[in-house]
Amino acid sequence: MKRIGLLSAVFFLLATLVVASQPESGAYIRVVDVGAGLCCVAKLPDSHYMVYDAGNYVDKGKSAMKAIKEMIPDDATIDLLVLSHSDSDHNGAVPDICRDYKITKILRDGLERTTKVWEAANAAIVAKAKDEGCEDVNLKHNPVAPGTRYELGSASAVFVCGWYDLPKDWVPLHPNEQINARSIVIRLEYAGKSVLFAGDTVGRHKGDPDVNACIAAEQYMVSNISAVPIHSEVVIAPHHGSDAASSQAWVSAVAPDYVIFSCGHKYGHPWASTAQRYLDAGVPLLNIFRTDIGDNEALDPHDVDGKYEWSYGMNKEGHKAGTGDVGVWIRPDGMLTVSYLVDKSIAAKSWIVPATQPTVQPSTENECRPPAARWRLFRRHRCW
Repeated sequence: MKRIGLLSAVFFLLATLVVASQPESGAYIRVVDVGAGLCCVAKLPDSHYMVYDAGNYVDKGKSAMKAIKEMIPDDATIDLLVLSHSDSDHNGAVPDICRDYKITKILRDGLERTTKVWEAANAAIVAKAKDEGCEDVNLKHNPVAPGTRYELGSASAVFVCGWYDLPKDWVPLHPNEQINARSIVIRLEYAGKSVLFAGDTVGRHKGDPDVNACIAAEQYMVSNISAVPIHSEVVIAPHHGSDAASSQAWVSAVAPDYVIFSCGHKYGHPWASTAQRYLDAGVPLLNIFRTDIGDNEALDPHDVDGKYEWSYGMNKEGHKAGTGDVGVWIRPDGMLTVSYLVDKSIAAKSWIVPATQPTVQPSTENECRPPAARWRLFRRHRCW
């Protein structure tokens, strides 16, 4: 057993030392480990680029900007910058992106906030539109119809939903839910595969014991599915894995093969109850990724939500910031690869998974605690 463990450690070390270039063909999406926030960078065929959300304010967007710089050349143009909503953990790097890149179109919900992060982002966008002709698609002034397609070469970004004015027939929402429910949801399509970016969209009241609850934006998406499909092979889980999203009906409608939680050491994300809904829908345990891999909020006496965090993927050492990036690669023939980028180089597609897959039975309880397991290194996971 010790020898096997040593060999696994050696193979892991070798893999993390691999230096490789980005995939030369197809679509490549990097979900960046920005802590408790979100930033996704998409490199698409023929030098087209999309950025979905701009990272956390805690590090002033530095982790997001570092990944963007690694994937998008300085002289390139970002075709589409989507800011799902106005929260600071999604807008940290906006001023730097606007300063360093040409941008064709910026898509945002238009809700005005008084935070310094929002004010800096808004000022940068307004200046970008005025000085360089960047199109500022502000939903307050320019509502976008669901199903609108933004062509990005051979890929397409489909506007699924997003609001400035929330529908009046929705159930009452708490103030924070109202902000999150505005989130712009985008479905990126390429080679017959799709990736769903869901921001902090809302589908449940956090802690609702009704397993069938489906409200607000997620209810809208499910009811509108015949007009605007949401089924996707990969989903960037909404609201970092909060129990306030990923309702059972919405998860079933998306029917993903892979789930990526972009989360950090805050709020107990991803919640065990949320992960369980994906497991109950048939997503294999080993197809669920978390950018805070190793995080263990239960050990933090100041974290009141730590008890809700999904225990799978935790360890005693906790998470090392900047080590949990997840890559999604769709080849031109439609083959899909999802993996952790453990060595921080773009294309070293190494994936740490348990040596044995724990048996997780469907459950109505808000907890999922697979047995502890040693870690083994896999190179990649594919889906045709």
